[in-house]
Order: sequence, then structure tokens, then C-alpha cells
Amino acid sequence: MYKIYWTAKNGEVMSLFKTELKEALDYSRYARESGGTFVCMVSENPNSVGKSGVDEIKEGVLPDGNEYSWKKRRL
Repeated sequence: MYKIYWTAKNGEVMSLFKTELKEALDYSRYARESGGTFVCMVSENPNSVGKSGVDEIKEGVLPDGNEYSWKKRRL
């Protein structure tokens, strides 16, 4: 679940889909070593908790209705 994007030597924008992180990292390195530029890799984390984007807490309640009471202690 990883997408690699890069610009080839001829200026063409390329992309490739890999399912495993190691494969994606290896191919990203290969693209760079082969003269590719602007090499980047993106993914959508299937283990993400909550909705995408920024959730907020209003009056001690999460958007799903659960109570949020964690407080950071400062020394």
C-alpha cells in the first residue's frame, strides 16, 4: 500500500505501486540511483486510528462522543 513517484531522466513523471514497505524503500533507492529526481513515497496507513485529518476536543468530548480527560503534567 505504498506509491512511489519520481521524475525519469527524460522528464517523464513515473509512479509505481508496492504492497510492502521494504519493497517500496528498495525501489525508491533504485529510482534515485538510476538518475530519477523528485523521488517520493506516500502511503495510507491501514492501522490509523480515527478519521483522517485533525480531530478536535470540545468541552472534554471527542467527535465520536467519548470523554477525553488526559492532562499533561508540567513540572
